[in-house]
Amino acid sequence: MKKYILSLILMSFLSCGKDTPPGPPEVSILIFPTQNLDCAQGTLVNVVTRRIPFEWMASKGAESYELQITQLSNEQKTNQSTLLNTLEVPLKMGEAYSWKVVASNTKVLETTSSALWYFFNAGAQTTHAPFPATALSPLSGSILSMPSNGLVTIKWSGADVDNDIVSFSLLLGTENPPITQRSLGSATASEFNLNVSKGVTYYWQVKTKDQAGNETPSQVFDFKIQ
Repeated sequence: MKKYILSLILMSFLSCGKDTPPGPPEVSILIFPTQNLDCAQGTLVNVVTRRIPFEWMASKGAESYELQITQLSNEQKTNQSTLLNTLEVPLKMGEAYSWKVVASNTKVLETTSSALWYFFNAGAQTTHAPFPATALSPLSGSILSMPSNGLVTIKWSGADVDNDIVSFSLLLGTENPPITQRSLGSATASEFNLNVSKGVTYYWQVKTKDQAGNETPSQVFDFKIQ
């Protein structure tokens, strides 16, 4: 009996002594520049450039971060690494940008990406093009079970600094990029019911137009029915 108890104690000690494998960092929560707004904060470098103070919440398990910024008009990318959760970056004014933060840890290969936010670096312009639409459902890359009614509801959201969106256009199909424009219930409708088939991957894109005639395409989103 004593040997049995000693064995249990030894097994418990060895079990507790094992290190739990480290996991990837938690998702970083973005703070500033604020999503879908005009940003006039920061230090002017010259008449065309402002130094923007990016900020996000420290992510549990992260040792370092990579701030990824894209100028939407030309897809020019600016990537900078930091050990902190703040970073100032000089950017051209009068341009729209997207940004996200990728958290990493040297103990694991897997990194963790934050949400993707958009902002406009304020300049002398009096009108702004809309921001790219954001997929709400299904999220891009989703794998969905075949719905019992055969329908998947696609939902998105749009934003514009001037708050003058007049229409959305939905391109949706099984080709990438999608080329078939679907008829929406109204010019500013932000959802569409699609009849789907099992085993098929669908691609969709939304174009947002404002009152001044500016039109901005979203990225191409996709989902698969298994």
